Amino acid sequence: MNAASSSPIEAIREYVRATSEPDEVTTTAVEAAQEFGLLTPDAMTAEFLEFIATRAGANAAAQGHTPTGIIVSPASGVIGLHLFQGLNAAQTEGHLTCIEPEVQHQQLAKQAFANAGQRPNTFRFLPSAPLDVIRRLANDSYDMAVAEAATEEFTAIVESTLPALRTGGVLVLLDSLMDGLVGDENRTDRQTTRAREADQFFRELENAKVSRLPLGAGATLITKIS
Repeated sequence: MNAASSSPIEAIREYVRATSEPDEVTTTAVEAAQEFGLLTPDAMTAEFLEFIATRAGANAAAQGHTPTGIIVSPASGVIGLHLFQGLNAAQTEGHLTCIEPEVQHQQLAKQAFANAGQRPNTFRFLPSAPLDVIRRLANDSYDMAVAEAATEEFTAIVESTLPALRTGGVLVLLDSLMDGLVGDENRTDRQTTRAREADQFFRELENAKVSRLPLGAGATLITKIS
């Protein structure tokens, strides 16, 4: 693929994919997740997650606390590896809370973390449905969160997660823009309509700054400002 035969954004994605060099542990974790049919971040999204974690780690170190993160995803092992890589780049040892009800998905993540040499006290798993447990997390205690969810849960996931973030903390809602279908007014199916309504809700939040980026199927970034 080259810029002459594809859109600019696709050419950039292909270039990032071609020039990224995931380590063996991450490659193994991605392959294991894909065998279970789980979606995993593409190369550009992976680099962005590592950037978010590096930033969170550096800010937490400057403020004198351990950087912490929340993951809501069946592929929490792959996402967690990227976040840990970002934290390691900031020379900090953080802690990740992974919320995932499926035992097999938990096992995949735990094996990925073990293969990466992560000590057991750097992560924990909450084996519950996300909306049953996120609201019980301590307020103002997390620096970052990465979530994927069904469209009907977008708004509830964000509303439940924001209180747990510290001021300046960032929530990354993966694949929330449905490859741009939210912008197609002719699409009136339930999933697209709910995603479009959620996007409008996010943009109207008073205590957050919303940014939308062409990562994966379109990611929404929500930074807590108060």
